[in-house]
Amino acid sequence: MQVENPSALIRDDLMHQVSESNPFVWSVWQPERLLVVLGNAQQAENEVDGVACAAAGVPVVKRRGGGGAVVLMPGFLCFSLAFRPAADVAPRRIFELINTFIIDVLARNFAVRSLQQAGISDIALGDRKILGCSLFKSRRLVFYQGSLSVDPKLDWIDRLLLHPSREPDYRAGRPHRDFLTSLHRSGYAIDLQQLKTVFESEIERDLGRILANSLDIFSNFV
Repeated sequence: MQVENPSALIRDDLMHQVSESNPFVWSVWQPERLLVVLGNAQQAENEVDGVACAAAGVPVVKRRGGGGAVVLMPGFLCFSLAFRPAADVAPRRIFELINTFIIDVLARNFAVRSLQQAGISDIALGDRKILGCSLFKSRRLVFYQGSLSVDPKLDWIDRLLLHPSREPDYRAGRPHRDFLTSLHRSGYAIDLQQLKTVFESEIERDLGRILANSLDIFSNFV
């Protein structure tokens, strides 16, 4: 199965915009089309229904970060955050800080309840996954990508992905349809564009400073 260059589709090129003078770069964006995204170490034949993807004309791409395969499509809100670390930072701590920020924004602004961190890097609403994320990390760069399920057509995930070769304990062997949810499916009919606007404002105002204060990551962040 052909794995395409992902940069134009999943904003991997954002990491190349980080510099000493611009140590924190971010984007909140919506996928323009249906696509499958593999983690960097994954093999498509173990994670993806290649026949279904080919029949539907769905591209399969590979991101720089790790983690499991996901299906992106309109109805997801995606977060791409790149920054320069001043010192080594544990991946679990990065996931914890960014995901806690996302949970807090949803709770304060939209009264979304029962959100919690689950597995290594997920956010769950109750016992169902609503956000997955990945991390690419080198000595001089951290690149976080997350996708929040707002109102996508989740049935596509059952059609395009196999059961994952690795799964978090809280999944407990459930198929995609019983494991995943969205804000709309869970009773939170939030407008996606409004959600995007709120996150852009909150990230601009607070997230860089939260990360800098917690992790000492930006050597010249003011």
